[in-house]
Amino acid sequence: MKISKRLAFFLVSFFFIFILLIGGTSSSTSVTDTEEGQNLPEAVLRWKEKVTKEAVKNEISEAVPYLLGIIMVETGGNSEKYPDIMQCSESQGRQPNSITTPDESIEVGVKYFADMWKGHREYEILNIVQAYNFGGDFLSHSGKSYSLESAIQFSKNQANGQKVTYTNPVAVRLGYDYRYAYGNMFYSQIVKQYISSDSSNTGTGRNSEIAKIASDELAEGIHEGGEKYWRWYGFNSRVEWCATFVSYVAEKANVKMDRFAYCPTGINNFKANNQWQNGGVEPRSGAIIFFDWDGDGISDHVGIVEKFENNTVHTIEGNSGDRIAKRTYEKSSPFILGYGMP
Repeated sequence: MKISKRLAFFLVSFFFIFILLIGGTSSSTSVTDTEEGQNLPEAVLRWKEKVTKEAVKNEISEAVPYLLGIIMVETGGNSEKYPDIMQCSESQGRQPNSITTPDESIEVGVKYFADMWKGHREYEILNIVQAYNFGGDFLSHSGKSYSLESAIQFSKNQANGQKVTYTNPVAVRLGYDYRYAYGNMFYSQIVKQYISSDSSNTGTGRNSEIAKIASDELAEGIHEGGEKYWRWYGFNSRVEWCATFVSYVAEKANVKMDRFAYCPTGINNFKANNQWQNGGVEPRSGAIIFFDWDGDGISDHVGIVEKFENNTVHTIEGNSGDRIAKRTYEKSSPFILGYGMP
C-alpha cells in the first residue's frame, strides 16, 4: 500500500511539472517582442533575416521595422496561403498574387519601397509607407510631412467620394467607420501600430496612454496652426493652442483631467487636486509639463512628457513653433516650472 501511494505521488508530481514546462513553452512562442520593440508573430519575424538582407542591399536598413509592419498588415506573414507576402505583384504591373515565392515577394517589395524612398529622401517615412499602398503618385500630392488628412483627401479624390464601410480598430479609434474606395487611407496608421519608434521605450517602462495618443497626433501630421485643437475646445478663431492640445489629448486618452486653455488655470487645477509637483523631479510618462520662459513665475507654455531618460525630459508639445513637435530638456532646466500628474 505504501508503495502505491509513493508511486501515485510521483506520477502526479511528474505530470504537474510536465504541464508547467509545456505551458511555459507555448506562451513564449506566440508573439515575440524584438529588439526594435515590435510585437509581431513568429509568422512575420521568420522573414526578418531576408527583409534585413534586402533592405541593406537597397540601402534602407533603417526601414526594416516598417517593412515587417507591411508584411504584418498585408498577409500576417502567412506564406503558405499568400506566397506574395508583401502583396507587391501589382506594383510591377502583374496580376495580383502572381509572385509565387516569399523570397521573390520580399525582393520585389523591398526594392519597390526603396525606389520610392530614394526618390523622396526628404519625405517622412510614413508617406512612403502610405505610397506603398496608394502608389507613387501619392507622393506628388502629400508633400514632405505625413498627415492622415492628406491620405484621406487623396483617397477621396481618387474614389470620387465613394465610401465603403470600414471597421478596422485603428480607423474606429480615429473616429471613422468608413474609408474611401481607393486603397486604404489608414494604411500608414495601421502599419505604425507595429513600429516601436521612441514610444515603446521609456526610462520607467512603456509610455502612458496620454503620451501614446500625443505621439499618434504627431504621426497624423504637425497640425500647423492647431485649428483641430482650438476648434475642438470651442474657439472660433486661432488662440495660443498648447493647452487646448493637451486637453484634447487627455480627453481622447480618457484621462481624468479638467480641460484648460490657459496655462495658469491648468496649474491651479492640478494644485487643487493635489496633483502638482515642482520642477527638478524625474517626471513619469504622461505628466503635464508647464514652462515659464521669462522667469516671472507665470506659466507661458505646456506640453506632455513622453519619457524621462538619461536625465533628460522628452516632450510632445502643441503650439511649439505653431506646430506639434518633440522637444528635450535637462531635468534641472530653469524653464520647467513643474508638472501636473493626472
